Amino acid sequence: MAWLKKMFVDENRRNSDSHFPFFIVCVSIVDIALLIYTIVNNNGIAPMSENPMAGASSVTLIRNGAKFVPCMKSTQNNSLSYTVNCTSIPSTTNTMCTYEEYLWYVCNVGNLKGFPYQAYRFFVPIFLHGGIIHLLLNLIAQLSFGITFERKFGSIRVFVIYILSGIGGVLLSAVGLPISPGVGASGALMGIIAVHLIDIIRCWNEISNPWTQIIMNGTSALVSLIIGTFVPMIDYMAHLGGFLIGILSGLLICPNLYWQINNDCTAVKSRLIIMAISSVLLLAFFLGGFLGFFQTTAPVAYIVN
Repeated sequence: MAWLKKMFVDENRRNSDSHFPFFIVCVSIVDIALLIYTIVNNNGIAPMSENPMAGASSVTLIRNGAKFVPCMKSTQNNSLSYTVNCTSIPSTTNTMCTYEEYLWYVCNVGNLKGFPYQAYRFFVPIFLHGGIIHLLLNLIAQLSFGITFERKFGSIRVFVIYILSGIGGVLLSAVGLPISPGVGASGALMGIIAVHLIDIIRCWNEISNPWTQIIMNGTSALVSLIIGTFVPMIDYMAHLGGFLIGILSGLLICPNLYWQINNDCTAVKSRLIIMAISSVLLLAFFLGGFLGFFQTTAPVAYIVN
């Protein structure tokens, strides 16, 4: 039983200076590199009227892996013959083309394989950003919350929670907002913030100024939701999905996030019960989400810029 407690139940807080945040540093570098790449690929920053985040156009972001449901599952055949404006396609001299030809361009079928089942679009958007402003906002949260989180729980746990929360956010966004394209690490960051919140509640009597910390985390989550409601390419559904998966994955793999189920239950038993419940809910979310997503066809979504 001692080894179980050591593996799953840890009542001691990790020294915040004892671990270098490899993952958060590396993922931040990747975010910056991909932003530079998309702007270069776009031949510069798009006009503010097209992208208020000071970055590439929506079409360029979609061509480089943004969440865009018509690239991720099939469209009804009768919709593919629709005639749309194709002036955004540089390789054609025609002003009009079929919706299928348009999708072949925006989904970048020549370079990104798998159309129309480009499943990597559940993963790649986590590292893409709408522009310089979007990236700076995310980097501030990512470095301030992520470094503290990784130093306490380790690189493997922050990697798992970050990626699961990011994919969960994209999945919920793809189901709930199937017409809108989306990018950003906000869903993954909401997962990190969610774990911070439950960690503060769990260790309330052991940390200084818990009310200050929980208000800061809560405000960050609320601001992210508000921004995601009004800013193009950033959506609140991804934030909600990331927050939910952050809670569930944190309860599953972070060893000190547990509560006594009842007075007769040992710490190890309480932890294992919480892990079992979290596992079931995580499986239900992803299994139900992916099944629900792929059981329907993609809506017609046309991005002009």
